[in-house]
Amino acid sequence: MRKMIALALGSFLCFGPTAHTAETEPLRVCMVSASWEYESHESLTVYKKHLEDNYHIQVTLLKAPKRDELPGLEALEVCDVALIFTRRLEIDGKQLERVKKYCTSGKPIGACRTASHGFQKWLEFDQLVLGGNYDGHFGRGPTTQVRIKPRAKDHPILDGVRPFRSRASLYRTKPLATDCQILLTGSTPDSQGSQPLAWIRRYKGGRVFYTSLGAPTDFQNATFRRMMANALFWAAERKVERNELAPVPPRTARPEHRATLHLRGREETSKGSGVWKETRFDKAISLDKTAVIVCDVWDQHWCASATRRVGEMVQKMNEVIQAARDSGALIIHAPSGTLSAYADTPARRRAIEAPKTMPPFPVNSGQGLDRSKEAALPIDDSDGGCDCQPQCHQYSAWTAQHAGIEIKDEDAISDSGQEIYNLLQQHDVENVIIMGVHTNMCVLGRPFGIRQMVRLKRNPILVRDLTDTMYNPRKRPFVSHAEGTELVVRHIEKYWCLTTLSDDLLNELR
Repeated sequence: MRKMIALALGSFLCFGPTAHTAETEPLRVCMVSASWEYESHESLTVYKKHLEDNYHIQVTLLKAPKRDELPGLEALEVCDVALIFTRRLEIDGKQLERVKKYCTSGKPIGACRTASHGFQKWLEFDQLVLGGNYDGHFGRGPTTQVRIKPRAKDHPILDGVRPFRSRASLYRTKPLATDCQILLTGSTPDSQGSQPLAWIRRYKGGRVFYTSLGAPTDFQNATFRRMMANALFWAAERKVERNELAPVPPRTARPEHRATLHLRGREETSKGSGVWKETRFDKAISLDKTAVIVCDVWDQHWCASATRRVGEMVQKMNEVIQAARDSGALIIHAPSGTLSAYADTPARRRAIEAPKTMPPFPVNSGQGLDRSKEAALPIDDSDGGCDCQPQCHQYSAWTAQHAGIEIKDEDAISDSGQEIYNLLQQHDVENVIIMGVHTNMCVLGRPFGIRQMVRLKRNPILVRDLTDTMYNPRKRPFVSHAEGTELVVRHIEKYWCLTTLSDDLLNELR
């Protein structure tokens, strides 16, 4: 049984998830949407379906057709909890009085993002009801790192929630009312410390939850969606009634498909000569014994140039991935450090539920790899490799895989060497086609990267035009960025594995 969390304002019962019975009434949620800047109508429409599909919840969604009109507010009189996502809504008269009556009568409230300045003619809502202190936000662009307050880690709202990142700009929210309990904090490279990001309190006896998150990309994040659902049940003083997850669907059976890959490599003319010649040849592989690993193709990188170059590759990447999937290959998406965005999705669960197999050596790091045969990299990336002027500030900017790459339920998502090894064993994978970034760093060195695949004897093949280096041309060997990438590709061909081109792959896979 979960312990009780003592709060300065009283004790809140910790309700964990539970199955609902046919006799249980669904939680009635009234969503109030009027934040055009953050596309609340679109986000809440999708979130309404998510809640009704996955929880014992019935949602009424009120959409303001214009800034001074919000019909349907009578739904507040019969709901169990309201979720407010408005921005400077200019309603007044009876409509505003209806909102005020609900909020000041001790009813449960959930609120997000611009609700802190949600009613232009009732700006006191922030401090009076939410206990906040909205004072603008930090600049757009840097990713917000979301952290759990250690004292709040066992709170029921945070059940199943892990630290994650958000593309939403960080709000200035402190100081809060003294009776608020902070659940999450957020920081950016520019914020000079953290700001409260989510908190709870009681107002007029009713439970109140607020988070300054709520950008469209937040509502696409599985962990954020989980937290918001938990908060609605908590505010209504009910146990979370979550439907059981459906079994992970089996991968689609396809006819055996063999493809002839056009490969490029390099071999030393004589051992120790240091003279290498290019080699080219064809090799036939079975696609049902092949995996495609998509390495760290993040939505955003700390280096603006790296982000731009990834954006230029993703369309072709997605074409190759789709063709490989249709031909029977297992697609493994590996956006390191962002897995909380995919919690409970079929692709993430496929990786988690793959039968665990003991590898011949530890595979969750690059330790133990024999690099004695490998010369030093032909480029100097000691400055991090950003070619912007001035160089960008280094931090963990990524929140998910790039949206330009489609993830299907029959795929897998993982950044764990052990989980990916389990998948390779489960599906009898002999060949691993690797694409992604960055060639000189993650593609080579991740626990699922080229060096590891060579050690596991999985025949890795790099798609050399769907990868990119972190290289600054102002560093040795003082060549263009494209030439720097080509030098690293040649290094891989010399010491690690063969490479191919995306167009050659497509011609064979289609």
